[in-house]
Amino acid sequence: MLQRMRQYFFHQSLLKLLQSNRPKPNVPTFEQARSVGILFDATDLHIRQAVLEYADQLRDQGKRIKRLGYFDSKVEDPNFTFKYFNRKNLDWAGRPTGEQVQEFARQSFEWLLILSTETQPLFEYIAAMSAASLRVGPVAEHTSCYDIMIDSGSADWQAFIQQMEFVLAKTNTRHEATPI
Repeated sequence: MLQRMRQYFFHQSLLKLLQSNRPKPNVPTFEQARSVGILFDATDLHIRQAVLEYADQLRDQGKRIKRLGYFDSKVEDPNFTFKYFNRKNLDWAGRPTGEQVQEFARQSFEWLLILSTETQPLFEYIAAMSAASLRVGPVAEHTSCYDIMIDSGSADWQAFIQQMEFVLAKTNTRHEATPI
């Protein structure tokens, strides 16, 4: 019963966020984007390293990158090169809170990438809070949280990135006038 009550309040808060946060017009293509936010699950070391490498690749392309990781534990460690939050930063209904989350959500990225192969309600919540112009994430129950949803068809993180880049490359297509 308590779990259902938590879910109810979580979903009510999410719906309020989604009603107040509308898509922004004139979003640059991913190729042209200069600011990208990356939200990811940093619990697994291999995924964490792969995300950090991907962020470095984007930085090498001239993009300004901000990362926020989530650790599914209550342990604090100041030695990471990225900002993070953990279970201590979830309220009683499972909503992400804390200064790191609020600061990340306030930044007006051109693109926000949620790098996760499966949907996570707390990522949906942060995406709904975000001031980003365009939000990309995995297929989710709350479709209003993301502007583009990726279904890689597998739990493999590399397949998700490849599928995401394939879809984002399609957003870079230039339409030209047909010669008469």
